Amino acid sequence: MPGPPRNEIIAATLRDEILRGRFREGERLPSERDLADRFEAHRGTVREALKKLEQLGLAEIRPGGARVCPIQNASLDVVEHLLALEDPPDPHIVDEVLEVFSGLFAHAARLGVERADEAQRARARTLIDRMLDDALDAKARHETMHQLSDLFVEASGNSVLSLVRRGVKTHFLERLEDHEGLLTPEAPKRKPALRRLADALEARDGSEAADAILELAAFLRQHAVAVLEAARAEPRKLGASGAQSARGAH
Repeated sequence: MPGPPRNEIIAATLRDEILRGRFREGERLPSERDLADRFEAHRGTVREALKKLEQLGLAEIRPGGARVCPIQNASLDVVEHLLALEDPPDPHIVDEVLEVFSGLFAHAARLGVERADEAQRARARTLIDRMLDDALDAKARHETMHQLSDLFVEASGNSVLSLVRRGVKTHFLERLEDHEGLLTPEAPKRKPALRRLADALEARDGSEAADAILELAAFLRQHAVAVLEAARAEPRKLGASGAQSARGAH
């Protein structure tokens, strides 16, 4: 089976070197000629690779060469590469991804609780009750939380929120879920937050629902960071096949 095109391999190598700090913000990348020599490729192939870096927002092609752009100006796709850069992934990057997801979930909860019809409200109560069940294993509880998030997005009626939620889940959360035990905390403190969410649902109190979701998300973030820090100290503690498989595709 043929491998990825040469220009993609060059782009991926330079991308990872930029993300790892080999080339700093504002620094000029090696010339096309030097890169062609390094990778034993035609300059046209190198030029295509540099264009891919520009599309990611990691480099800007100017007369005289390409310069590294600030990471803050890069496209959202770069986050996926940051997660795959290390195995296990950087706990700080994972926490930032989960922080963004938590904010989206909380906003969806606020709108969903305020706008849900009776059928959606009944489904939400069922999902919350399921998460309160001690017999539910951690993996099933995590999947139920996803279902509740999807339900709140649906109830919000906000199509842009739905698109953003789907993008974050597909590109980032599903990659993290490949790591065994990362997003499935056993947190006894979850019950007060879930009951708080149930009460907010009954009262149609969107602000209280958002606060309850942020409280739940804090447990998840703390757990994920602790698991990753332990895994980086002893890598065999964490299954990390997802990040490895991602590297070959990107």
